[in-house]
Amino acid sequence: MKKSKLKLCFLFLIFFSFITGAQARNEETPPFKSLYSEGPFQVRSYPKMLVAKATRKNGDNLFRTIADYIFGNNESEEEIPMTAPVFSFWRKNYQTMMFYMPSNYQSLEELPLPNNEEVTLGNFSLGKVAVVRFSGYNSERAQRKNLSRLRKWINKKGLEMRNNLYYSAAYDSPYVPARKRTNEVIIKLK
Repeated sequence: MKKSKLKLCFLFLIFFSFITGAQARNEETPPFKSLYSEGPFQVRSYPKMLVAKATRKNGDNLFRTIADYIFGNNESEEEIPMTAPVFSFWRKNYQTMMFYMPSNYQSLEELPLPNNEEVTLGNFSLGKVAVVRFSGYNSERAQRKNLSRLRKWINKKGLEMRNNLYYSAAYDSPYVPARKRTNEVIIKLK
């Protein structure tokens, strides 16, 4: 009986979130310096950040794997606050997903070690990047469409890409209606 009440409560919260479009933007985001903005496009500079990450062929269940770490599946059973965005990128058939670690952790040594060997901790350096922001689903199709827009804008502005690799950044939970979601495609610049 308790389980069914809990499920009903959970379903109501999901339903309410969809209906109202409610979204909590309380998550900490990594600091950056905005160097230039034009509509949905921006050039930014990011300092190094601490991340928890996992890589898997075809990217299956990466979010759950890293979420498990921040929800306490670590050596000290410490819960780590959720942050935004969730970064990801593909190399060949392997996807890497990364959660930015909150700023109260100043070094890798301060973070609890993961119990799951698939989760690793490290430094992530974006440096100078070009970004395009978009709403909707953060699907591969949407990423490719916005990647094309971003590359055209980079060329138009005379900027140079470091390589062909791009990153996606998703800011919202899956319970936020698509039209209210914030996503980005990011390319490192020289």
